[in-house]
Amino acid sequence: MHHPTYTLDQAAPLLNLGRNTLARRLRDAGVLGPDNLPAGPYRGRVSLMIVATGTYWHPICGWTHYGRTEFTDAGLDHIARKLGIDLARLPHPSSRRVQQAPQPARSLS
Repeated sequence: MHHPTYTLDQAAPLLNLGRNTLARRLRDAGVLGPDNLPAGPYRGRVSLMIVATGTYWHPICGWTHYGRTEFTDAGLDHIARKLGIDLARLPHPSSRRVQQAPQPARSLS
């Protein structure tokens, strides 16, 4: 099952911060390293964040690899707590239920 993830650009407004401010605060808190990838204890914690990797063509260096940190819903909750930001808790995907449409009233006649 695929869960939504959020890049720094997408997570920052959800936390009422700018992208650079969020990245700096996460580096200062030890969540991200200087390359904006997960630091030490956060490496491999896929329940909180993942690293999307890829390659692109650079005109001077040729093919270049990159990694981009993306946060899960649980990761957003975690970093909000760690940074002391009040954030409405996101519901767990399995707790979302489809609402049934109200039934029209039937007349007794």
